[in-house]
Amino acid sequence: MLSKSRCPFTGVVNFFTLADPLLSVGSVAVTGAPARYVWRCHVGDEASGLAPDISLAEAQLRRAIAGSDQQSGSVQRRKVEPARPSRAASYWQKLNDTSCCQP
Repeated sequence: MLSKSRCPFTGVVNFFTLADPLLSVGSVAVTGAPARYVWRCHVGDEASGLAPDISLAEAQLRRAIAGSDQQSGSVQRRKVEPARPSRAASYWQKLNDTSCCQP
């Protein structure tokens, strides 16, 4: 089941699952002078598209999310790569290393 929330400032409608209600799995936003709606699925194949009205855009997004749920149950497994520290993490690690050695 999906829940949705509209941002009062941007008008973007974000969609969430019950499993993680703080992480958006998709969004719908208005674009262009003749109102067209762009939808983006943030899970699975990360599909996107355009629709002439918001209800159609939401329906296409729900289908894309449902398709990604079916794919996640398949047997295909990805090789897990070891995590690399980000540049910010490396910077903070360097600062911590130098500050602990200072008198």
